[in-house]
Amino acid sequence: MELKYKSIAVVDDEEDLIIVFKAVLQENGYDVIGFTNPLMALDYIHKHPYEFDLIIIDYKMSPMQGCELSNKISIINPNIKMVIITAYDNVINNDLNLEIVKKPITNTNLLEIIHYYLN
Repeated sequence: MELKYKSIAVVDDEEDLIIVFKAVLQENGYDVIGFTNPLMALDYIHKHPYEFDLIIIDYKMSPMQGCELSNKISIINPNIKMVIITAYDNVINNDLNLEIVKKPITNTNLLEIIHYYLN
């Protein structure tokens, strides 16, 4: 039986953060794809609706906010697990009641979140 690695998408307009998240997660055995543009992420997910086990989404992005992106992803695949990360205190339009994780996030916190949602 072939083992399936857990697949994670990270959507954040800060490329440096994606690089760090990818490195940490790949070192821990996860397949990771990063997107700096939420529209590109949405297009990819539309074409591959069941590829990801978890999507980590930044709240404040352009041209689409994280909560809007999560709503659109949920229409494509209502069972997908998602988490919003943000440095902001006031998160609006979290219609899906997704967990909000505050930035900055440590590598340990990141892995704890991943383990919680994927195990």
